[in-house]
Amino acid sequence: MSAPAVAILHPPVGVDADASTADVLEQVEVVAQALEENGIPHRVAEVPFASVWEALRPGSGEVVFSLLEAPPGAPHLQAAATAVLELSGLPFTGSGSSAIWLTTDKVATRAVLAAEGVAVAPGAPLRRGDASVFQRIPPPWILKPAREDASLGLDGDAVAVTREQAEARAEELSTRFPGQPILVEHLLPGREFNVSILEREGAPWVLPVAEMDFSGLPAGTPPIVSYEAKWEERHAAFRGTVRRFPEGGDEGDLLAAVQAVALQAWHLTGLAGYARVDIRLDEGGTPCVLEVNANPCLAPDAGFLAAAAQAHLTPAAVIAHIVAAARRARGAS
Repeated sequence: MSAPAVAILHPPVGVDADASTADVLEQVEVVAQALEENGIPHRVAEVPFASVWEALRPGSGEVVFSLLEAPPGAPHLQAAATAVLELSGLPFTGSGSSAIWLTTDKVATRAVLAAEGVAVAPGAPLRRGDASVFQRIPPPWILKPAREDASLGLDGDAVAVTREQAEARAEELSTRFPGQPILVEHLLPGREFNVSILEREGAPWVLPVAEMDFSGLPAGTPPIVSYEAKWEERHAAFRGTVRRFPEGGDEGDLLAAVQAVALQAWHLTGLAGYARVDIRLDEGGTPCVLEVNANPCLAPDAGFLAAAAQAHLTPAAVIAHIVAAARRARGAS
């Protein structure tokens, strides 16, 4: 019997789309090629968020490979689209709507993790008229919109060392991302790690841990994965931020601790299929969760497939695991 078909759904991408939005087309190519290699029939559909239901084929047994990423400024749309997938009864890839809603909100994610004893960076949302956050959280501060991903809002002067700089940055972000809280966090001084997790046979599998190496940044540049470092290939921050994979040996205990924290985050936020957890060490070397990313980028040069390659997994094998997890989680035969 032939494998059930897969529908790859993605949002429209305009010719003037932001780089963080346009990369979904690269992901479509990766997924389609992987399905082809696995002998799985598929179709690709460009789907406006208002028309997700119309793109589905309930009762067909088709698996939806959801690449319905929210555009900048509309972070709620991914969770809403995923809720539509849930209502359809079709199996779909990645995390459910509740996990996506939670992990999209950095303030809520921090609260859930901290309540369960998982370390997070000192931080709090900045509320208008209340600047006491700068008295309670030590500088330097990193400011970010609380519901965006892909390093949106981490461009330019994302790190402040004086209260005046921080307040000016907060005002700028509030204007650019209206209706979103601005999260203020202490910029942790330690090493930064990305932990990719892939569901395999019903259990999360932690892939080799990546470290972000900032040693190539120009002097005075904050050691963060900024928007420029992630998306602007001609920028010095892009060239100076390098992903590497530390090996065991003397690093073994630290890497094991980082992996354990990432697994805690996976379970506590209800992730499924595949995910990435970003972690940074504090002054005492404790791994602190920065962000939890449900359904992370699957572009060829992104961190998830790089970690999979370190585990000797081809993109075709990764996509096969993600599709199998979708069918398993949603009770498909």
